[in-house]
Amino acid sequence: MDVAALAALAGNTLVAAAVTDAWEDVRQKIARLFGCGRTAAGSERKLDATRRQLEAAVPGELEDIRARLSREWAVRFKDLLEDHPDAEAELAALVEEIRPVTAAEGSVAAGRDVQVTADHGSVAAGVIQGDVTLPGPPVPGPAGG
Repeated sequence: MDVAALAALAGNTLVAAAVTDAWEDVRQKIARLFGCGRTAAGSERKLDATRRQLEAAVPGELEDIRARLSREWAVRFKDLLEDHPDAEAELAALVEEIRPVTAAEGSVAAGRDVQVTADHGSVAAGVIQGDVTLPGPPVPGPAGG
């Protein structure tokens, strides 16, 4: 995964985790990552501000706030990886560790393909929250055109 994609995924994952019960553990691990093994006070303040903003958001503004915070954290993670390329493996592992705790009840969090299918007269729906990055041009064929 390239640095920009990992940074974007990390930003989305962090913002999703900010409103979970696992936040304190996530917060500490992210602060240590930015502090290169030591807790970074500046990062802790930014992490705390992220959670406060999400908790204070009114329903009509929540998605915009999530998207903005995800982008801000993606930039921070990208800067971190550019300054400390050796942190890439640690960040990737941390994202994989955090992602399972970010799916709310009745939802699915995935970093890969997800297919939503209705069967036997049922109804199926899917919602994408956050940025979508396609890996390349569509593949010709029955589904791709």
